[in-house]
Amino acid sequence: MLGLFKPRLPIDDEEFEWLLATFAWLLREFGGNSDLRDAELILPDQRFFPASRLTGHARAFELFEQVKAHAGMEAWPCELVAGTPERERRVTDGHALRHESPAPPLGTFGRSGGRCYVSYNPSELRHPQSLVATFAHELAHYLMRTAETPPPGGRDLIEHATDLAAVFLGFGIFMANSAKDFRQFQDFGEQGWEMRGRGYLSENALVAALALFVTLSDASAREAGQGLKDYLRKPFRNARKAIARDYPDLRGALADVDFGEWHLE
Repeated sequence: MLGLFKPRLPIDDEEFEWLLATFAWLLREFGGNSDLRDAELILPDQRFFPASRLTGHARAFELFEQVKAHAGMEAWPCELVAGTPERERRVTDGHALRHESPAPPLGTFGRSGGRCYVSYNPSELRHPQSLVATFAHELAHYLMRTAETPPPGGRDLIEHATDLAAVFLGFGIFMANSAKDFRQFQDFGEQGWEMRGRGYLSENALVAALALFVTLSDASAREAGQGLKDYLRKPFRNARKAIARDYPDLRGALADVDFGEWHLE
């Protein structure tokens, strides 16, 4: 009976094993001599992102450069390009447009003419924390292009591994907070709520990944929890407790990961 009241991971065992294997892969590929003990957790506050009076593309560029610096990629050459903004759906009292084409991407990473670039959706300037998550994900793509081996799960899970790489770079709070976005609108005589999913890993998977990062980096679990949306704090606490109980030697568990089971050479 007591087992019913033990803290549980917010995801199933199979997905958590993939998180562990991919964290081990990230350490092998990009950890160098570090095992994340000194890694910095990036927080959504003015210590990391000071208040700014800039607007438009200048503001996006400022945030992009800050994300690059916090990721340790400040010297990596990369151009920032404004992409296509979202089109307005509500146009007059009680009426809305329904666009048949999909919404423009929140961001992309690519190469053209020997240069690297990241694009962003200008509409996201209204939501700086989500824009930071987008930049972290796209820069994680840049980082992963330098890997010598594919991540666990190979091509099919490359985008999921990229989300996790953004957590590995310290942006777990931003990734979890932006995975599912509820926004209230009230304009043109309409009001209501909109929900948008972002990224590839679920909120719960990102919360579990953040718990792994905090455990490995010795970052402040209190600050991590305070930075999360209210409803994500409990699964984050449960994940931390479950990891501490089931993986008392987490670094040893990562060192023992058999990449052959994940089709890595």
